[in-house]
Amino acid sequence: MFKIEDRIIHDVSFAVSLDVVELITWRKNDDTGEYWVKFHLPSGKEIRIKVSESDLRDIVDEVYNGNYDLDFGWHDE
Repeated sequence: MFKIEDRIIHDVSFAVSLDVVELITWRKNDDTGEYWVKFHLPSGKEIRIKVSESDLRDIVDEVYNGNYDLDFGWHDE
């Protein structure tokens, strides 16, 4: 399971500063409800992790310093 500490996201096989992440993309697995999240780095490399919706929201909050309201658009209004 990944952790975010001092704007560094890390797991057993990677560690990267969130300050160098250029772009985050994600895709929901409809079968499991999990999200595949991709961190795009300046080197052209990517880091991929599987997370819950709650974890995705936490990641987006951390990367964008709480300045982005993640709205998936499928909730009841």
